[in-house]
Amino acid sequence: MSRMRFWILFLFFLTIGFSAWADESGAKPLYVGWASVDITPPEPVALVGQLHKRISQGVRDPLTATALALETWDAEGNREQAILVSCDILYILRSVQRRVQNEIRARIPGFDPEKLFLNATHTHTGPGYNDAAFHNLYDVSNDPGVMKADDYADIFVDRVTQAAVEAWNNRKRGGMSWALSHAVVGMNRRARYFDGTAVMYGKVNQENFSHIEGYEDHGVPLLFFWTPEQECTGVLINIACPSQETEGLSVVSADFWHDVRLELRRRLGPNLFVLPQCAAAGDQSPHYLLRAQAEQIMRERRGLDSRQEIARRIANAVEDGFSLARQDIQSDLVFKHTVARFPVPPHTDQTAPFYLTDPINPIECHILRLGDIAMCTAPFELYLDYSLRVQARSPAVLTFVVQLACQHSGYLPTERAVQGGGYSADKFIVGPEGGQRWVEETLKAIKALW
Repeated sequence: MSRMRFWILFLFFLTIGFSAWADESGAKPLYVGWASVDITPPEPVALVGQLHKRISQGVRDPLTATALALETWDAEGNREQAILVSCDILYILRSVQRRVQNEIRARIPGFDPEKLFLNATHTHTGPGYNDAAFHNLYDVSNDPGVMKADDYADIFVDRVTQAAVEAWNNRKRGGMSWALSHAVVGMNRRARYFDGTAVMYGKVNQENFSHIEGYEDHGVPLLFFWTPEQECTGVLINIACPSQETEGLSVVSADFWHDVRLELRRRLGPNLFVLPQCAAAGDQSPHYLLRAQAEQIMRERRGLDSRQEIARRIANAVEDGFSLARQDIQSDLVFKHTVARFPVPPHTDQTAPFYLTDPINPIECHILRLGDIAMCTAPFELYLDYSLRVQARSPAVLTFVVQLACQHSGYLPTERAVQGGGYSADKFIVGPEGGQRWVEETLKAIKALW
């Protein structure tokens, strides 16, 4: 065999080998669709999230539901799908998600409704869904002119369904890229004292203060989505902090996510879609236990209120990741989506918190792989430690944890939090044993996608 012929054959088989490897990798063309709708109640409502009834006295800023539809398919008809819907609301009820899934069953032929899930940003200035929930704490039967929660649930389901359908119908060929940035937004809100007790938002300027109980995660995982011309259509932002900076107001408000949307659209374009996810943050909040006065002075120097300061930090993080993410856009990628349902052991020593209205078991969790990225959901207000265990052991380059998704199962505190007691660690149905079950089952599902 001549040397020339040898090299021709070598290159031929090398090309075949690379083609086979590419096919076996499972990467397929990605299709992306976006939509958003206003889910602001049209009438006054009882605002849920505080331990007293507040009737809304107007609308400070709109509540939004943002839907992201994703699909891949190949020439053989193999498909993978997901519709993610983020809602400016306190929590998600299983029954409400089921209603949305049932509505889209007939309206989106070819889409598996089980592959849709909702998550809440946990604003404390929005309505509930159920008049009988919260042990009638927010009963409005004697408040004329105030919309009942059951009636708002009908509006919510209708509008969220509309967003999901529009996002699906808007699917176009697109690309995705990820980035990891940082912003100080969420902070551990539990003060521990030398006697071993813990208090949420406890005073730290006293002699028996020992330490802040747990870790804080200032990482900001980001997913950017692009047109074939590399124009950014939207960004998914994962923050370990609930949206409750101005949580005690008596007006309807999306809290700081409204300010984030305004700031990002000012910087990156007026048509940018923003999909917020609240990462594990059962023991986190945007409120300061330390250096609060200094932080206030710094905000005043900038001429910003507290929500605008949070928006500045998040927008800086997104902008910081934007140009780097643009360097690695994937229009073909591995996309897998599984729905895991499994029981978690209830903590039978505890009585049910007043705010629980969903049955606990089995819990529903969505596990996604998008290229090198993993995403997993939890129905709890999940203490951060559980998320850290999953992120540390996940095979993904970056793992997004999304709490308050699919259903409402209450706080899930850690063992050290239970020992300290205090709000969020004194009344719960699923405790540390159940939390570790969520960790192990979630990791098993993630690893199966790799």
